[in-house]
Amino acid sequence: MAGYNQRRDPMRLMWRRLLALILLVLVAIAARGVWGVYQKSQDSHVLKTEAQAKLDDLQAREQELRTDISNLKSDRGVEAELRERYNLAAAGESVIIIVDPPAPPPPPKPSALQRFKSMFSW
Repeated sequence: MAGYNQRRDPMRLMWRRLLALILLVLVAIAARGVWGVYQKSQDSHVLKTEAQAKLDDLQAREQELRTDISNLKSDRGVEAELRERYNLAAAGESVIIIVDPPAPPPPPKPSALQRFKSMFSW
């Protein structure tokens, strides 16, 4: 009986509840820290994806520039670039400009008198 009374001692119950409350607060603080680390992990994953996309774009641009530079090292490449950029023609060449034919004018609208005459064409 003494063990039962000792378990129901009010001081002992109060200390247990206080200890449980302290443990609950510690768990809440730890959970908040873990949540912060999780959020930072998600943010860094997004930033990593964006940085990888930028790197891929820069590598593609670098390859394009290397191709352009190798083309510009030859006389033929320089000439082709000048022709494209400034619409130049070499000696003996001429530029042909193709112009679309003008659209035919729309047929004139018949006047009221002409419509009246067409109704009674006998």
